[in-house]
Amino acid sequence: MIMSDKINKSEKELGIGKILFIISTVFIITPILVLGIIYYTNDNFKMAANRYLVALPGPLGAYFNSYPTRQELDGQKVSIARYLVEIDNSRAIDKLTLIKNEDEVLYNEISKIMLRLKPNKTREIIDGIRRNLIKKDILLRTSEQIESERQEEVVNKAKYFESLSTITAIREIETDLDSNTITYPELAQIFQNMKKENSVYILKYLNEDVRENVIKNFSIDEKKRDIEMFLNKIVDDELKLKHASEIYSTESPEKLVSIIGNTDIYNIDDLSFIYKNIEIIKGAQILSKLDDEGFVHELVNTIKEKEILLNDEDLITDDMLKAYKIYRDFDRNINELTSIYEKMSEEQIAELTKEMIENDSNSQRYLLDNGEVISISDEDLALSILRKFNERKLAAILSNFDTRLASEITKKLSMPTL
Repeated sequence: MIMSDKINKSEKELGIGKILFIISTVFIITPILVLGIIYYTNDNFKMAANRYLVALPGPLGAYFNSYPTRQELDGQKVSIARYLVEIDNSRAIDKLTLIKNEDEVLYNEISKIMLRLKPNKTREIIDGIRRNLIKKDILLRTSEQIESERQEEVVNKAKYFESLSTITAIREIETDLDSNTITYPELAQIFQNMKKENSVYILKYLNEDVRENVIKNFSIDEKKRDIEMFLNKIVDDELKLKHASEIYSTESPEKLVSIIGNTDIYNIDDLSFIYKNIEIIKGAQILSKLDDEGFVHELVNTIKEKEILLNDEDLITDDMLKAYKIYRDFDRNINELTSIYEKMSEEQIAELTKEMIENDSNSQRYLLDNGEVISISDEDLALSILRKFNERKLAAILSNFDTRLASEITKKLSMPTL
């Protein structure tokens, strides 16, 4: 019961406190705030209030007593106006411009007093201020227009470089730098207005000194960091692709067809890097087993472009295409021979293939520009034909060979193809 009385008493005290706070806010604090705003925004009210506020005791009264009266303020304005109409026009223009920039109302009041004192000279001073403001506006507008045109030119140049092939863009950039028609800061501005992927791709294949100078002149630190991070990522990705290429070099072409014979796992740029890092002959063997000629042409063109970008010439794709055609023709020949052999008996097939395997002297050799040689023997033809048959038919054919030769052929068939 006692506890309940205490709670009720506390709630009553809190309720009274809220009421007192609301009353003080409405009737005391709010009026003070309103009067303060009027005091600092209305000179007439300030002057009238100061006549009473100076009577406050101590520092407060002294503070308000330090404010000049209306008569004193008017006297100061007249004194300034007289001084301005007596000095030379250029100095008066400078001083009155400062007043105008700080306090437009005070400027108008002083100008009116000056007009009463010396109308003609005051008009000359005011005209001078107007002319200066017009010149300033024209200068500002002209400067802004020039900057806008420069920015538009940078944006258009960025779009232009993006529309070019990488090789053409790099050659044009190098030509512009050599002829001093473009500076590194200007070039950096252009790259900052490109899409990040496009700018990085061009920067990657630029001369290293050129690339570093362009990035160094980036005015936006965030974009500079993004570009550097992107370039570092490309280096890391290429290192991973190089390791993958070393592994793929040990695999059979048949197995690699499903891994690097399409864009399911790697994109075309990654594939071009992989094919450049495996042997030309191995790459050609893989490509010869594909039915997608469009993919082959796209890949070869990408490799060619990368070679020219990196080495200024392409020493790979001609040999790759030559080897591709050799293995392509070889596979077609095998398919034609297989269709003929399938109509024969196992004994006939065994007899023909045995003759081909034992004929070591007959071999076709193809020399590539890089010095590598592609050699295709009758044994290669025979083994490739035998691989086309299913296990049952192959076993039947091998049963017609003597044990030694059958064992030797079985071992060779289990090894990677050409």
